[in-house]
Amino acid sequence: MKNLSIKNIIIIPIAVLGILITTSCDDLSENVYSSTTTANYYQTSDQVLAAYALPYSFLQFIHYDMHWSMATFGTDEAVATVKNNQGFENGRWVQFHQHTWTSALDWLEWNWYNYFQGIGYCNQFLEVLEDLDFNNFDLPISKQQMIAEIKMLRAFYHYYAMDAYGNIPVGESMQISNVSNWDRADVFNWIENEILENRDLLGEKNDGNWYGKFTKSAANALLARLYLNAEVYSGAPRWQDAANAADLVINSGLYSLDPTWDAPFKVMNQHSQENIFVVPYDFNFAPGFNMVAQNLPGAMIDVFDFPDYPWGKTVTQEAFYRMYKENDHRINQWIVGPQWYDEEETEPVWGWWDQDGQQLTITPEIDMLMNPNGGYGQGVRNKKYEIERGNIWNMNNDFVVFRLAEMMFIKAEAIMRLNGGQANSEAVELVNQVRARSFDPGDPDAVYTPASLTLDEFLNERGREFAYEGKRREDLIRFGKYTEPRWEKQQSEAYRTIFPIPMNILVANPNLQQNPGY
Repeated sequence: MKNLSIKNIIIIPIAVLGILITTSCDDLSENVYSSTTTANYYQTSDQVLAAYALPYSFLQFIHYDMHWSMATFGTDEAVATVKNNQGFENGRWVQFHQHTWTSALDWLEWNWYNYFQGIGYCNQFLEVLEDLDFNNFDLPISKQQMIAEIKMLRAFYHYYAMDAYGNIPVGESMQISNVSNWDRADVFNWIENEILENRDLLGEKNDGNWYGKFTKSAANALLARLYLNAEVYSGAPRWQDAANAADLVINSGLYSLDPTWDAPFKVMNQHSQENIFVVPYDFNFAPGFNMVAQNLPGAMIDVFDFPDYPWGKTVTQEAFYRMYKENDHRINQWIVGPQWYDEEETEPVWGWWDQDGQQLTITPEIDMLMNPNGGYGQGVRNKKYEIERGNIWNMNNDFVVFRLAEMMFIKAEAIMRLNGGQANSEAVELVNQVRARSFDPGDPDAVYTPASLTLDEFLNERGREFAYEGKRREDLIRFGKYTEPRWEKQQSEAYRTIFPIPMNILVANPNLQQNPGY
């Protein structure tokens, strides 16, 4: 179990969650976020803290299982192959991979509800906070800071929604059932203003309530990522602003690169000096992170003493894996080759289906997206987040949203963009500082030069460094490569860089307009 004094997790009792979420699960009409009764609530400090924690806690329910999937499965990174005719799931993963989704795809509808449910929880608390007298409570932070934090979290939910769906409604009130779309550029401007107006009111790292919360540094990190993608979102590049925002984090003196590439993703990674903002997960108090169950083959159940079989849904596309050189320590995040129960490699793991009676061997090669007769060992498996023996469903690793390495890469890319796509010594030094820990000392492959760090190579290096962190979709879109043909996927239409507004959402609210192309 994690040290809760370090994590500062606010535990929400089940009864309190029942009060606060009474209308948000079963009824999927668009006004589900505005009907919670609060007349007899917010009477004690614990009740206020529970309501304050709810928008954060909701991230635990959606961030990996839902948001990460949207940000990853349509890229060249991860893919959910159909193995031995297992895992078709109504074709939703095939649609994501091949960019053939429609507005009727249930996953797109669920994610829309997720983002706006999170926004609704923020709005619900902010409206109550306006008239709440904090003199009646014993709370760890001020009313002003609490309001600023929830507004930042609301901006964060809007960022995810805008990135996915483009032209979205902006929810500043609990009453959002009949609102119209905003233009994506206007949503961008609103998010920017929310960050700028609230960041100085936030706490900072090492404050008593900072971990897993929006701090000044987390706000600047979100601003840096917003500006990095400004040309996609608003039509106008903001490269210098991206560099400036990243600099505020880099030069704060609060963060440093961890000594090894995998330290930010260890079990109990709350001690990382690199991580800026995380979604906290904990076996007992914050369950829901099950990447290990999604990635590992079921036959590996006894390798890690799991109580249940892993699903083995997610594999990595061969071309993505091939970007890593053997001397790059980050290649160790992939499970590949013959599998053994012991480090001495004396007791083999036995495979299933097409490998029945043979040693489980995981290959980078994948024959086909939908394999009717096998594919069990095809596609390398990711273990970037450290695997904890015996723990499969509720990992103790916190999911990293922003970390210092990303800020350094954002600044480096901004410098290159401002320099006509060419790297200079400053951009190279930023990337090399991060890359150095992934190679042995003195290895010449650890060092880029201004000539070798082209934009295409920079994109590849972002892929290597941020694999399985949910950043690849944004990167490919920003570099103009998201719709390109790749393994088992043809060239897709330009409008596929944003998802359609789900059909049932349009039916529920006729004031919304569908995105172009759908």
